[in-house]
Amino acid sequence: MDITMVIKAKSLQDAEELLHSGVSKVELAYNIGSDDFFRLASRWCDRGARITKGHHHFVVSVKGFAIPPND
Repeated sequence: MDITMVIKAKSLQDAEELLHSGVSKVELAYNIGSDDFFRLASRWCDRGARITKGHHHFVVSVKGFAIPPND
């Protein structure tokens, strides 16, 4: 049973900041455009994340490790 809390992001910037901070599940709780979706998918799936369709929005899941920012 997976009881990981899902944190909602209201923008691409929110999602990026949450994922960089180590949050393991982020719900994209906004209408994400296709360009931003594929940019996010390219960046995070290359690092081991999965993107699934939740009840209303997409959910980005990163398992097992926090990814520090590149800057």
